[in-house]
Amino acid sequence: MTKRVLLIGGAGFIGRHLEDRLNLNGHTVDIIDKKVNVNINDKFTFDNTIEYDIVYFLAAEANLKAVKLNPLDAIKTMTVGLTNCLEAFPDTHFVYVSSSMVYGDWDSYDMSETDKCGPVDLYGQLKLAGEGIVKELHKQKYTIVRPTAVYGPNDDQSRVMPLFIELAKNNETLTVNGHSTMLDFTYIDDLIDGLILVMENKNSHNTTFNISYGDSVALESVAKYIIKTVGKGKLQVTTKDLEYPDRGTLNISRAKELLGYNPKLSYIEGINKLLEE
Repeated sequence: MTKRVLLIGGAGFIGRHLEDRLNLNGHTVDIIDKKVNVNINDKFTFDNTIEYDIVYFLAAEANLKAVKLNPLDAIKTMTVGLTNCLEAFPDTHFVYVSSSMVYGDWDSYDMSETDKCGPVDLYGQLKLAGEGIVKELHKQKYTIVRPTAVYGPNDDQSRVMPLFIELAKNNETLTVNGHSTMLDFTYIDDLIDGLILVMENKNSHNTTFNISYGDSVALESVAKYIIKTVGKGKLQVTTKDLEYPDRGTLNISRAKELLGYNPKLSYIEGINKLLEE
């Protein structure tokens, strides 16, 4: 069954890939994004006369670094902008794309949705606040998705995976902040699979899901693999960046059981795919 879908913040990395998949599957997709047409911080710019089957809220700064560069814009978009969207589309299935950063410093190897959240940075705090806003204002039919370390084609070049690949190709130094830094790298196609399953499955309603590959790896190992595969580049390991929380693996058993989610690409397969392009 085809659906009418709205992507808020749809001109970004995740939004572009989600749009491509939805179009491929025959759905009708509309985009709201300040880069191309609408600033969600101004509620009077909304055309809410169209009835959507599902709305994906993707609008946010890309990561902690981007939030620190534009904190006032980030705060407004992830609170006022989100509230405007919830008020404009009160009767649709509303999917809020949050972040693993809501957990803060992970106190176990794999964090599940029932574990306590304690964000230690503004990005994580804003994402967690957004989750609360969604639950309060859209009680009937919402889904919260928490991805982590997403990467893939056409990613922001300042993010770690494309940055490391570019540095290696230029025979420059790949700097890892801390031997113990772990990330659950998630190839974009796997995340999109999860987001599509959320749309297709009523088990997603009023539920929070971790969506990731489900197995973390040391960032140092990732850097070494990129250098080995590219055949160039140098590795430098420095002290841990204390501004970033300790992370690891997301427990994705809930998404597997309720949605049938099945991630496919390990970090090695994902890197190989990127290098083949």
